[in-house]
Amino acid sequence: MSATPLHAPRTAPPAEDGNESLVSVLAALAANTAIAVAKGTAAALTGSPALLAETLHTLADAGNEVLLWVALRRSERPADPTHPFGYGPERYYWALLAAIGMFVIGGALSIWEGIHALLDPPELEAFWVGVGVLLIALTLDGISRMIAVRGLRRQAAARGVSVRQLLRESADPTIVTVYLEDSIDVLGAGLALIALILHKVTDSALPDALATLVIGLMLGYVAVRLTGRNRKLLANQGIPDRYVNRLREQLTSVPGISGVGDLQAIYLGPSEVLVTADVAMEDGVDVLAAVERARDELLAVPKIARVYLTPVAYRGAACEPSRSPT
Repeated sequence: MSATPLHAPRTAPPAEDGNESLVSVLAALAANTAIAVAKGTAAALTGSPALLAETLHTLADAGNEVLLWVALRRSERPADPTHPFGYGPERYYWALLAAIGMFVIGGALSIWEGIHALLDPPELEAFWVGVGVLLIALTLDGISRMIAVRGLRRQAAARGVSVRQLLRESADPTIVTVYLEDSIDVLGAGLALIALILHKVTDSALPDALATLVIGLMLGYVAVRLTGRNRKLLANQGIPDRYVNRLREQLTSVPGISGVGDLQAIYLGPSEVLVTADVAMEDGVDVLAAVERARDELLAVPKIARVYLTPVAYRGAACEPSRSPT
């Protein structure tokens, strides 16, 4: 039996996840732009290092949203001769840049500002301006986070997993980045508000400085986590094992296929998966028809965009190609 790789043409990726990601990104961009202006003004008036750290944090977030918007636009371009598998990995590249920006602008500069505040404590002025701005920031950040959480819950429900598991496994870095950013925004604004009040009550800049350091460390942690996730996706990470097992079972159930040997499934992008497999054929079957049926069944699975199946001979407990595929 000759090994004949069969290729499934690329299909259009589902639009739902992309639309949810775009809504989350635009909502976060609008909120962070307004908040950055307000926080910057309040930081200049109050002299609070925590407010300054929050300003840097929010500016980094707004810049990240721009990068994520670019990621969404560029990753949705159709395949062409120079990129036959499409532009899906572009989303990982731009999301990686966003994570690095969060680390440098948000995390490192906030930590530096916290250290500076410890060495040279600033005076607190315009206290109520700072309180008002931080309360507004908490409200806007909370709304943005709520939009991201709704998108994550819909995606998690569609996959039958928890939101926490989706955050670990999702191949869409945009909505995950926005959710984590908004979560840190809410925590950071809350810390800055508490620090501002303690600064006023105790007449000491120490709470401000410590809050600034904590905000910087939180941003650094999230940035490192996002960087690692995008690095894995850029390096052709495979889909979770449970999905691979389901694909193997689905192939085995196709009439004419007696077993499945090597099966690989990797992300081509957030909404696209490439599947390759060696399939052992039963004796006397129409190989082409059986493989076409198997291919069509896999293409009906959401997010699977390309399928390469190689008919092979069956050797005992394993599937082995009768000759190397060309």
